[in-house]
Amino acid sequence: ALGTISMFDDDDMTNEEIQEALARGDPPGLKRFGPDWRKEMDMHPLFMDDVPQEVIDGTLVREEWPVLASHLDMMYNDDDDIEGNASYYKEDGNVEYKKGTKEGYYKAIISYTEGLSQNCENKELNAQLYCNRAAAQFSIGNYRRATQDSAAALSLQPSYLKAITRGALSQQKLGNLNEVISWCDKGLAIEKRNKSFLELKIKTLQKLKEQERDARKEAAREKKERRQNAELLAALQQRNLNLYLPEDEDEGENDRNRRLLESLKCTSHGHVTLNEEGKLVWPVRLLYPEYATSDLISQFCEETSISDHLSYMFPPEGQSPEWDTDGEYTMDTICVAVDSAHTEEMNGRNKKQKKCIVKKDDSLLKILQDNNVLIA
Repeated sequence: ALGTISMFDDDDMTNEEIQEALARGDPPGLKRFGPDWRKEMDMHPLFMDDVPQEVIDGTLVREEWPVLASHLDMMYNDDDDIEGNASYYKEDGNVEYKKGTKEGYYKAIISYTEGLSQNCENKELNAQLYCNRAAAQFSIGNYRRATQDSAAALSLQPSYLKAITRGALSQQKLGNLNEVISWCDKGLAIEKRNKSFLELKIKTLQKLKEQERDARKEAAREKKERRQNAELLAALQQRNLNLYLPEDEDEGENDRNRRLLESLKCTSHGHVTLNEEGKLVWPVRLLYPEYATSDLISQFCEETSISDHLSYMFPPEGQSPEWDTDGEYTMDTICVAVDSAHTEEMNGRNKKQKKCIVKKDDSLLKILQDNNVLIA
């Protein structure tokens, strides 16, 4: 047991200066240990905040951690009793593990690893060390390491049910359902009425069926989507529409079709679809530039005319929209224009899309098939 250790060269410092140094995390007396004193403290087993990853992995290089290695050697160092040393490490690990804390689990891993490094010939003891380390690894979320240690324990003790349980639960955490069943089958081959293995296997088989069902649904959904995409592309090509799509000389036809579908579907105001009657349905936004406002028709069938929609929006006897305070927008006064496929210069430098006047009574399909109309 260690009491409070004071390491202050404070002959030339006031009490206030010492307190300020402590508040900064820079104890004044430690400067005599050199510029790397913090690193050296972190590598000391009494002061380290986290267990080295090498200890967790079981690959501790003693030359790189001399103080930690010496500390472990001082605890159990009896060259004449290798098996006793391994047993001591196991018991020490068990004490740390039972604390139920993250720090305790890390320390338990250290002890179990050191026990295995004794290379004793007692297979049962080594199997216990592997199995216990698997439990500690499991407790800190290292499920793959836990599986490996469980397998190592089982290779030494083929009927070790605790190791089989740990391996099955680790695979469950990893989501490897077929592996869970395999581990359960190993346990049931030893104890065919084992309730834990039976329940875990039944639960896993049920989940596996659910996954297979979901996979079938997803496969069917993807197949349906591919069919719908093919039908949509065929409908667009059949109508010979002037669709805007930036050119890419390096792409093939399949890539261009994919990009075209993405441009038609990934819009903020909806996407183009093909209805059950084989008609294209478009999202159409009506702009009123004088008032900087707009209306969105999310499903505008190609056989429908603009007048059909405007008659609902601006009925002869109806109330005008709030923004049309003077009642200027009527079926008789509204003029409809769409973006043209051509541009015009502005101020000799900038270009803008020309507008193409269309008839309100024409169907949307007829308007879109006009070569002067650009669909974007």
